[in-house]
Amino acid sequence: MASVSVRNVEKRFGDVSVMRGVDLDIADGEFVVLVGASGCGKSTLLRMIAGLESITAGEIHIGDRRVNDLEPRERDVAMVFQSYALYPHLNVRENMSFSLKLRKRAPQDIVTQIDKAASVLNLGQLLERFPRQLSGGQRQRVAMGRAIVRHPQVFLFDEPLSNLDAQLRIAMRTEIRALHQRLGATSIYVTHDQVEAMTMADRMVVMNAGRIEQVGAPLDVYDAPQTLYVAKFIGAPSINVIEGVIEDDRAATQVRTASGESIALLRGPGQGRRVSAAFRPEHVTMGAHGSLAGKVAVVENLGHETYVFVKTVDGEFCILINRDLRPRVGDAVRLIISSEHVHLFDSDTGLRLQ
Repeated sequence: MASVSVRNVEKRFGDVSVMRGVDLDIADGEFVVLVGASGCGKSTLLRMIAGLESITAGEIHIGDRRVNDLEPRERDVAMVFQSYALYPHLNVRENMSFSLKLRKRAPQDIVTQIDKAASVLNLGQLLERFPRQLSGGQRQRVAMGRAIVRHPQVFLFDEPLSNLDAQLRIAMRTEIRALHQRLGATSIYVTHDQVEAMTMADRMVVMNAGRIEQVGAPLDVYDAPQTLYVAKFIGAPSINVIEGVIEDDRAATQVRTASGESIALLRGPGQGRRVSAAFRPEHVTMGAHGSLAGKVAVVENLGHETYVFVKTVDGEFCILINRDLRPRVGDAVRLIISSEHVHLFDSDTGLRLQ
């Protein structure tokens, strides 16, 4: 296996710049997830590492080799695509062995590698079937098996689960993570699904408009987002955001909203500063002495938890409550926001203040 280094990489299509000054280091054996909204550049970055897209500027290293000018087949990477990309006229065994035959590997070695990968992926009973005879999850396992038998330095996954139904996606992401733990392979995984990123990554890379917004362990990114974009993108339901101005005196520090309501803070970035105050649903409760007044607009009972959406003059906010509480639509409530869990961002730049 090998490390991957991306240095000041840029990508332009004519006069349009889609990737600007991207720097990223991925350690040998690490599972890194590139996550972001559609069009943010994550798949383009993955394809540049694979050699399927040229880079306009910068350098990419895989292990100790600079690969800018190498063809995809020379980079020793294996890619698993969203569409599976299986040959429909070949059975599972033939699909998995295709690249080994191209490399003129010995027939017995091919059989050994296929059987070993099939055992790891629970495909032993499916080797003689054709892709049309397989479920979506089985096809994806075949695509992964085809990558495994090559023993590449780096595995690249381009939204491999997006064609599967919700329950199968959950099962497959567990399988992929378990597979990584067994193989110890350097893996780069692209997804727009922040739940996949949170549950699978050693480190996640949040991208936006061709730039990297933040890199870190999933819980570190969740607990301390460095930009308002990251705060909004990571977490479901999305983080609550309210605009206001800092009022800071000896008695108290708070955010004063346009409606005149206030949110208490442990500390502030300075009197008069315009900020976006963000707080997650689990850090809000309902109580008589809450700082924001509103009415219950929607109640979502999910069995193990309940989300309540409360409409106020400053916007609609989501809170996570105990399932034993049973608010009804139209109830007047007040929201108590945990001061120690309020994230502050500059209203103009979106950068974290505290």
